[in-house]
Amino acid sequence: MLGREATYIGMGTSVAQDADVDVSTLRVTSTREEVQIGDRVLPTEERKVDSNFFPSAPEGEMRGEIISVFSGVTQVGQYDVVVLNRGEREGLEVGHVLAIYKKGALARDRIAKETIQLPSERAGLLMVFRTFEKLSYGLVLMTERPLSVSDEVRNP
Repeated sequence: MLGREATYIGMGTSVAQDADVDVSTLRVTSTREEVQIGDRVLPTEERKVDSNFFPSAPEGEMRGEIISVFSGVTQVGQYDVVVLNRGEREGLEVGHVLAIYKKGALARDRIAKETIQLPSERAGLLMVFRTFEKLSYGLVLMTERPLSVSDEVRNP
């Protein structure tokens, strides 16, 4: 398990609390989408956003995969934010640039009568802008063809 992803829905402030039963009343002050029963409330996180990046290639060999696209779609295009299954434990850092490879399709070898995996082809470039222990967020800087979840990332 890499972790749990929390999607930002909105903001609120606590207006009443009962510490004996750990219950609060929340006034929703802004939303991006509908707040539903079962949604979780988390404290806001003070986080410094660094607007200066120093693009570089990872020092060692890096191989990973796009496991999700921000906003829940499956197709990936230029300037989309993607989630990678590699993070700080594998040496990935903010500013690292990775090549994106379109995963090769499965094809039927008519002579050998078996299914083979075609080689992956380079199809784009991304830069990591946020890292966690087991995963990272990357911004797709350019693509040469449509990309999707499960496409590969490697050293450029």
